[in-house]
Amino acid sequence: MKRLFLILTAVLFAGTLHAQIKFGAKAGITYSAINVEETYDLTNVDEVSLDELSVEQEDFRVGLQGGVFGRITIVNFYVQPELLFTTANAGVKVTELQNGQATKTIKEQKFNKVDIPIIAGWKFGPARVQAGPVASFVVKNESAVGAVLTNFKEEFNSATWGYQVGVGLDVLKTVTLDVKYEGSLSRLGDQVKIGDSSFDIKSRPRQIIMTVGIFF
Repeated sequence: MKRLFLILTAVLFAGTLHAQIKFGAKAGITYSAINVEETYDLTNVDEVSLDELSVEQEDFRVGLQGGVFGRITIVNFYVQPELLFTTANAGVKVTELQNGQATKTIKEQKFNKVDIPIIAGWKFGPARVQAGPVASFVVKNESAVGAVLTNFKEEFNSATWGYQVGVGLDVLKTVTLDVKYEGSLSRLGDQVKIGDSSFDIKSRPRQIIMTVGIFF
């Protein structure tokens, strides 16, 4: 994935001598979810009164996205790097097991992150198809489990890699509309800590993105 990211970046700069170059700003909404199904056995964790805690994906939640982008077009092929700030929210079901009694609540996992997609696509008149890698950097998060356990800590990766695929439409050479699906190629992090105990995690985010852009 890193090699593909570098290749697309090289294409971006190599084609500038014979290309049409545009810049713009875009904003839109995201529908985010987290692929997660984790169970933590807490019977040997002294700092916690629970016997077990489990987390499952619940539903998609709405977030916001906005930033700037550039587009280099050579005939009908284009490369579009973007720099975006994203607020992503995802619903999760948290089940607390204590003395044989299960308590289920719906919590919200929140992320603020910087996304850097480099999208390559093909134009069919005003319509477009596109795909490419995206690097994401989490700058702030509010844990759904942290609302249940005060001695809970998630250790996120500083950067994660994903991919985007989608379609777009350019209107009057001024407005650009995009609908994209974003999947993850790497986990959010390696482990969580509850008290002095560590547990592996396999959570992966995904989202649907709808944006409107304006060329300068």
